[in-house]
Amino acid sequence: MSFLQDPWNAFLVHPLMALALVAFSLVRDFGLAIILLTVAIRLVVYPLYRIQIRSQRAMAELGPAMNELKQKYGKDRARFAEEQMKLYKEYGVNPMAGCLPLVLQMPILFALYSALTQLGCGLGGGGSNCPGLTHDEAQGILGFFASVFTNPVPVGGALDTTANWLPWLTNGLQRPDPLFVLPVLAGAAQLVASVMAMPAKPVASTDPNQRMFQSMAYTFPLMTVVLGAQFPSGLTLYWIATTVFQIVQQYFVSGWGQLPKYLTFLRNVPTPADRAMKKETAQIVAEGRADLEKNGGRGAKASSSDDVSDDANGDAAAAGAGRGQGRRRGRRRGKR
Repeated sequence: MSFLQDPWNAFLVHPLMALALVAFSLVRDFGLAIILLTVAIRLVVYPLYRIQIRSQRAMAELGPAMNELKQKYGKDRARFAEEQMKLYKEYGVNPMAGCLPLVLQMPILFALYSALTQLGCGLGGGGSNCPGLTHDEAQGILGFFASVFTNPVPVGGALDTTANWLPWLTNGLQRPDPLFVLPVLAGAAQLVASVMAMPAKPVASTDPNQRMFQSMAYTFPLMTVVLGAQFPSGLTLYWIATTVFQIVQQYFVSGWGQLPKYLTFLRNVPTPADRAMKKETAQIVAEGRADLEKNGGRGAKASSSDDVSDDANGDAAAAGAGRGQGRRRGRRRGKR
């Protein structure tokens, strides 16, 4: 579909190339330039990834409740879907929130693949046709950035796409890694991030979506290694950098997850997320006790006037306390 080529380049590929050239003009190393570009992209989409991590944890916490709904309304799909949406609403969970960052990541990956190929081989180049990005081509890509940053491509030369600290990649980062070092590192980083995304205390669930998520946590790192061995090493380096950024983000937002299960020394290493969750849990318990005391007092006052009315009011008070406490838990879990 050639009619999409021009808008695809104008809105995604060429802006990524311009940012990479700007980063290269600052650090004079193409590998470091890709890492700077990765950090810039991650900072832009950080709010979405924060929502994704919290949505995944909230969905995991809903496992037991989902099992109960399936046992109760498993044969009535319409009623089950209705009760499921009520459950999501009560806990403040949007099941689609966990997919949004991944959907956004895919066009960036494809655009970056094209950008790296053209940065290394020149505009429209690729494969055996790889003369390199010229000074004039870089000047056109930089656009208004050319008035602020120096064109990193020398006149009459081509862009240097090597990374001085990755000496085995002598053909530039637009080529696959011949020793498969970067693909293995990308797979290892993806495995760590996937294990950290799992809740520290797994909840038994028969939900097929949860089972698929758990299986993907171990199969996706293998896919990363296989794909990374075929893609440009610069793209694999981007994936390593973005995954490491994700690991750091998860450390602050959701903690270690199930990583201490395999690295036992992490059990004694607290995270900012652990402290925040303990504080929220203490608040929920305090509010629940306050509700019980408040409603219990009302029931006792009613009992002094009428014993029969006391029983009814006591039951209603307990039910009201439970509903109030449940609503507070739902709102707080949705915010986590």
